[in-house]
Amino acid sequence: MENINENILESSIFKDDIEIKILNANESFLTNENSSRIQFHPFIYFYFIVEGSGTFFIENDSIKIKKNDLVIINSNIGHNLYVDEDEYAVKTLGFGLESIGLTSHLEEVQSEEELELDNFFHITWENKEAKINEIFSKIVDEFHSENLYAKTLADALASYFLINFLRHFRNEIEVVPDININRRIDYIKSYIDNNYSLDLSLEGLSNMAYMNKFHLIAEFKQSYRVTPIEYLILKRIEVSKGLLISTNHSMETIADTVGFNSQSYFNQVFRKKVGITPSQFRKKHRL
Repeated sequence: MENINENILESSIFKDDIEIKILNANESFLTNENSSRIQFHPFIYFYFIVEGSGTFFIENDSIKIKKNDLVIINSNIGHNLYVDEDEYAVKTLGFGLESIGLTSHLEEVQSEEELELDNFFHITWENKEAKINEIFSKIVDEFHSENLYAKTLADALASYFLINFLRHFRNEIEVVPDININRRIDYIKSYIDNNYSLDLSLEGLSNMAYMNKFHLIAEFKQSYRVTPIEYLILKRIEVSKGLLISTNHSMETIADTVGFNSQSYFNQVFRKKVGITPSQFRKKHRL
């Protein structure tokens, strides 16, 4: 890997300041007895076929794949892989990247709203197979490693790969912001709506969305004008208002029901957001 590592810094200076962050990286070994379930990654995923052959079913399309093929699937596109009957297994190396997508339609659109991402790309990058295998293997190893700065090195290797990929296919494929990212934000909002009573944290929500917490905050705030944790608190307050009006539950019970870890904290937050205490609110609005 020395030749790759020596070139990482030079190749990681982005002309357009593209940020590359790996969210998932794995080696997969699939036999013809346990074909994969349908998967929906909330991020773009790069598969390199190391061994074997089979069929990728991607939405309404099917493609035959074989050793050394590269398959790239944009976010939230359902897909699964079947191994050929005369093959024992298919081995793949793969990784997913945050917040980007690939398109071959950039010249056809006039605005970002009209942007269309291809469901997938199926590529045989001739004479690059050994190098791709080496890079993907190193990415997977570093992503799961406990070594110093392993995740940073994995991101750098993914940057090295993607930049060279985009340079090679510059007249055919463009990288763009992931237009499906709002689906992840909507999912987080929906999760909070249905699980507000749980001990939710920003770190847990960001892991669920496969986004770093700062990116999640920015995207959530752009969509809903508040951060995820602010939304969680507002949700708890709204539910508690209904309980204060319609039940005889104690303040301690209501605080616990909506997810506050103590009655005193519930009182403090409620007064800050509503302007009066929970007891005053109940007295004022009681049915």
